[in-house]
Amino acid sequence: MYINEGMLMENIVAQMFTAKGHNLYFYSKHSDNAQERMEIDFLLAKSRVTSRHNIIPIEVKSGKNYTFSSLKKIMEKFRDFVATPVVLHTGDLKTENGVEFLPVYMTSCL
Repeated sequence: MYINEGMLMENIVAQMFTAKGHNLYFYSKHSDNAQERMEIDFLLAKSRVTSRHNIIPIEVKSGKNYTFSSLKKIMEKFRDFVATPVVLHTGDLKTENGVEFLPVYMTSCL
């Protein structure tokens, strides 16, 4: 029996965001061109709106080996509108190349 752990993890995160009162948004752009194709699991609006960097893009990763090319693409394309991107994962807290990596249990801190 195959279990899609990524789907389960995304649903857990969605429940945690909903419990904190966040509205749930995502971004998806389908294209035949791989350079333009991207999908972001969650977009959170910052509680205090300023003129720039009001949206936090969030990717949820359940495995140990992963990429986050969509996160890089959205940062390049919408750099004037997005804040520091976040990857929720099963690893430790760290910051790398301008991306915040948070353990999944810290979801409620966002």
